[in-house]
Amino acid sequence: MRFKKTSLLAKLLILAVAIFAIIQLVSNTDKLIVKRKEADALQESLLYEEQEKAQLMQDIEDYGSDDSVKAIARSRLHMVEAGEIVFRDADMHD
Repeated sequence: MRFKKTSLLAKLLILAVAIFAIIQLVSNTDKLIVKRKEADALQESLLYEEQEKAQLMQDIEDYGSDDSVKAIARSRLHMVEAGEIVFRDADMHD
């Protein structure tokens, strides 16, 4: 049984294809890592936005409660409850 000798050109062609495949694999791996990091960042951002939404929904639900009305009256209208003493800094301007 005799094996035919492959030509130098065929060996070089196989080597070139193998090198090209390795380069493509490394390049795609780098792209995959970048995309995975982007996906992780988006997932974290989504989690933050969902928490923010939950807080806003809670604020909407609490809006008409007595505590909410008191908090709004204190912060926006500078109202105080009976018997409270208010100290103001003379250097501060409202």
